[in-house]
Amino acid sequence: MRAVFATGFVALACVLACGSSGRSDFENGATAGSSSGDGIGGLGNDGGAADASLPPPIGSLTGKVVMPEGTIPLSDAVVYLTKTMPDPIPAGAYCDKCIGLESRAFTYSKPDGTFDLPAYETGQQYIVVQKGQFRRVRTVDVKPGVQAVDPSFTRLPGRTNEPAGDATPRMLIWPGQWDHVEMSLKKIGLEDYEKFEPGFDINAYGAKIQQLGSYHIVFLPCSGTVRESGSAPACSLSVDANLQNAAKAFVAQGGKLYVSDWSYEYVRQGWPGAISWVGETSQIGSACAPGGGDLPAQFDDPKLDAWMNAIGEGGAILKSAWSSIAKVNPVTSVDENGNPFQQTPKVWASVKLGATSRPATVSFQDRCGRVLYSTYHAEGSDSAFGQGEFLAQEKALMHILLEVGVCVGPKPIPPVR
Repeated sequence: MRAVFATGFVALACVLACGSSGRSDFENGATAGSSSGDGIGGLGNDGGAADASLPPPIGSLTGKVVMPEGTIPLSDAVVYLTKTMPDPIPAGAYCDKCIGLESRAFTYSKPDGTFDLPAYETGQQYIVVQKGQFRRVRTVDVKPGVQAVDPSFTRLPGRTNEPAGDATPRMLIWPGQWDHVEMSLKKIGLEDYEKFEPGFDINAYGAKIQQLGSYHIVFLPCSGTVRESGSAPACSLSVDANLQNAAKAFVAQGGKLYVSDWSYEYVRQGWPGAISWVGETSQIGSACAPGGGDLPAQFDDPKLDAWMNAIGEGGAILKSAWSSIAKVNPVTSVDENGNPFQQTPKVWASVKLGATSRPATVSFQDRCGRVLYSTYHAEGSDSAFGQGEFLAQEKALMHILLEVGVCVGPKPIPPVR
C-alpha cells in the first residue's frame, strides 16, 4: 500500500487596493505594508504608523476563529465590523484582488485563532469572519467595553447557506488513483465539495473540463499506474491536453489549483521551469519515485510554523511521498494586473535530510490565480476510507489550502490605535 501525505494549501478579505506592481507578502515574503500599491486612506497602509484621524475605540470584541469542525484554530482570518452586508462572493473563479474596505474596525486572528477586534461605535452591526471564499456573517449588538463574541459566529461554515450569511468555495475533486483529499476535507468539517465520478461516461470528462471556471478550487490528486518493481520510471502517466489547457485558463482566471505527487506533470508541463523534480528527464513520469519515506517536517513559512506549534504539531513527521522536489526556480510570470514580474515559488514546508532540506509543498501565482503542489498526499492513506487519525500533515495542508485562497495583492495592516 502506498502510504502517503500532502502538506499543502492560502484567503482573506483584504483591505488595500492593489497597485500595478505591488506584490503580495504571501508569495515573496515581503514585509506587509511595503507595497507600492495605492492604499486607501486611514487603513494602515503606511507600515504601522498611528492613524491620527482614528477615534479611540469604545470597546472591543474578543473571540476565537476555528475551522468548520469547531475546535481547530484558524490563524490570519480577517475579522471586521460593518454596517452593510458584504457583497456576495462570485460563483466561480474570479480575479480576487485585495480591495478597499470602508470599515476601520478590522483585525486578524492570531496563530491560536484568538482575536481582539476594536469597535468604534455601538449598536447593531455585522461581524464578518473571512478566509478567502470562506465567510460567515452574523449580526451583533456592539456595546461599550469588552464583550465576547458568540463562538458560533466565528466558526467558519462547512457549507454554503447564503440566507444565513455562510459562504464556502466551490471545490471540485478530479478523479485520481490515490490521495483521497475528500477525507481530509471532511475532517475539518467541510461538506460542500464535489467529487467528480464520471463512471463509464466518457463524454462526462469533456463536459466537466469545460466547467472548471465555475469552481474556486480544483484538486488534481495523485494519479498514475504503478509499474513493475525495478521499472523506470516507477509509474505510467498520461496527461490530458484538454484538462491541462483548461487548468491553465482556470488559474489565470483566478482559480486555485491543487496538484499532488504523481500528477506533477500537470504542473511541469503547464508551468515549465518553476519547479525541478528529483530524477526528471524529458520522459513523462520520470520523477515518479519507487517508494516513499517518513521524514521530519520543516515548516518554512513563519506563520505556518507558528500555527503548527500553536496546535501542538511543530514536530510533525511527513509520511511517505512518491515524488521529490529538487528545488524551486525564479521564473518570469504575469501578475493580477497583467504585468510581468519575477517570482520564485513559495516553499511552505520541506522535509529534513540530515543537515539539508528539500521542498515538499510549494505554491506560485499565475495572473489572478495560484498553483499549489505537494509531493505528499493529504489524508496519508491510499484507502478511500482514509485513516481515523487526523494527521499533522493533513492539518498543515488544510491551513495552506486556506492560505492559498487569499486575495492577490499586498496584505493590509490594521491601523495602529
